Amino acid sequence: MYTGSTEEQKYLTTLRKEKEAFEYLIKQKAVMVIPEEREGRMENDPELERNTAPANATVNTRKGGAELGISTVPQKIIVDLREFRSELPSLIHKRGIDIEPLTLEVGDYILTKDICVERKSVSDLIGSLNNGRLFSQSQAMCRTYKRPVLLIEFDANKPFSLQDKYPISKEMNNSDTVSRLVLLTIHFPRLRIIWCQSPFVTAELFQELKIGRDQPDTNDALAASGADLEKNIGRYNPGPYDLLLKMPGITSKNAFAIANHIENIAELSRLSPERLTELLGNSISANQLYDFLHKELQDQPSTSAVGQVVKQKPGRMPLKRLEKKR
Repeated sequence: MYTGSTEEQKYLTTLRKEKEAFEYLIKQKAVMVIPEEREGRMENDPELERNTAPANATVNTRKGGAELGISTVPQKIIVDLREFRSELPSLIHKRGIDIEPLTLEVGDYILTKDICVERKSVSDLIGSLNNGRLFSQSQAMCRTYKRPVLLIEFDANKPFSLQDKYPISKEMNNSDTVSRLVLLTIHFPRLRIIWCQSPFVTAELFQELKIGRDQPDTNDALAASGADLEKNIGRYNPGPYDLLLKMPGITSKNAFAIANHIENIAELSRLSPERLTELLGNSISANQLYDFLHKELQDQPSTSAVGQVVKQKPGRMPLKRLEKKR
């Protein structure tokens, strides 16, 4: 290579571009925002070990004064055994939350006494909407827990679509995934849908949802996952039964005791407070239900024929399903 030749200039230009590329890469990496799950940590990194501090521990930043009491109640999440094929239970365990494996038939994760989570991937969501399994699962969660949650987990690096390449139609179509998801939310208004882009975000979300709430009870989870629940749910008409669950003093646990002793809602309004206390097993719940049924409304009911039919139809509809004669 001769001095001042074309080859020398090409070589020096290549070195200069390579140096500028490395300098640019160093500057960009210094200010780059990297997701938590891609920080380049190794498996033996001590930061990946389980946090020994309780999940509900609070940090006191005051230098003086009396120490604030820290709750020693261990955090716990009940997890279905089939969920251990995923990495989410291990990520929850690393956050200092105890995992209790059980065979659940209602939900996949029991966070608190009231919060039940059904976890779905995008492919599982579409398949469950097509075969109707998600409807049955949502129905069981809504009738067992106060705050049912449908968690849809997706990969942020893999694009997906719930609809075809054609624009969304204004009309509902039973064969459309988006329409089925909309109908599911309409039919179960208490069902909450959460989208999470990775198991790391899901584990962090579960920890935040448990703050300030009671721990789940194992006996209640086992009772809710028994085969008798599906058997009892199929015995009643969904309309009157859902109306019964919305009344004060009625829960998913004592609703069966009421439904087994009455024919319709109109018969429920004729029960005495003593009889309601006997069925519900609690005088407070019985008084709340009795006051609700016999409270006088300020607005007068409609006297039209249509109004009378609408007023009488829910109360006289039979609560139990009529069995077909063979």
